[in-house]
Amino acid sequence: MTHPQITVGMQVVGTDGGNIGTVKEVRNNDFLVNIPMHRDVYVPYNAVQNVTGNTVALNIPSNQINNMGWPNPSLT
Repeated sequence: MTHPQITVGMQVVGTDGGNIGTVKEVRNNDFLVNIPMHRDVYVPYNAVQNVTGNTVALNIPSNQINNMGWPNPSLT
């Protein structure tokens, strides 16, 4: 079940307001975030704190995105 408010191109930020990246793909249980200078990451919907306008706010600080153990897309 996709999240009705999350669409490709939206900005993704952490609880600290820090920019994480942009939504690249929306899937059934998660969405892919394009993170500049880092591997993209699939973020589960339960990590979303709120969606306001064109911004998806996660329930973690922006600097923790790569420490969550969430899956990355393959490099191929």
